[in-house]
Amino acid sequence: MVTLYKDQHIDVATVQKTKPGNTVCGDGHIVFQSSAYTICAVIDGLGSGKGAHLSAEKAIRAIQDHHDEEAEQILERCNQYLANERGAVITLLRIDYKASTVTYSNFGNIGFILYHPDGRVEQPMPKRGYLCGRVQKLSSEQFRYKPGSSFIMYSDGVEQLPKVREYSATAKAVSEKLLNGKFYSQKDDATLMIGNFK
Repeated sequence: MVTLYKDQHIDVATVQKTKPGNTVCGDGHIVFQSSAYTICAVIDGLGSGKGAHLSAEKAIRAIQDHHDEEAEQILERCNQYLANERGAVITLLRIDYKASTVTYSNFGNIGFILYHPDGRVEQPMPKRGYLCGRVQKLSSEQFRYKPGSSFIMYSDGVEQLPKVREYSATAKAVSEKLLNGKFYSQKDDATLMIGNFK
């Protein structure tokens, strides 16, 4: 499934695929857009199937309930909501339009790459582990973006990364190419999110 999000600052396209044979996806994502900021997150519930799906849904609910907090605080809320669940790995971005910043907060193997118009690339190293209600040391990093910057986020079911600059998050036909591309594992759920800054 392809989901498109857009406002005057950023366009986002997300592809989510369920592991073949399963009825629900253990991955999840959320894009929450306001006039001042956007929150983007990719979540991978541990394992697959219903338990993983429930964990991903709990993390999404935490983000919906606390989207107005700082990135690191939102990630802590996710950790709290995941108590007594299977657990999940998460990468969350808080994009501040006034400051032109992306605040990155992560726990677990959800990849993130920020591409700049001048060719520079920033790719922070994900933290090892997962969130399940245990006390964790969470942190965040901040990057500046410009019009023409773009980013990609992806779960471990994405085996090959597309060339981001070849894909526009607003073009339905191009997004369909993302959906049908050979980027995804046949043995896992997969989520791929691409964002283009205007």
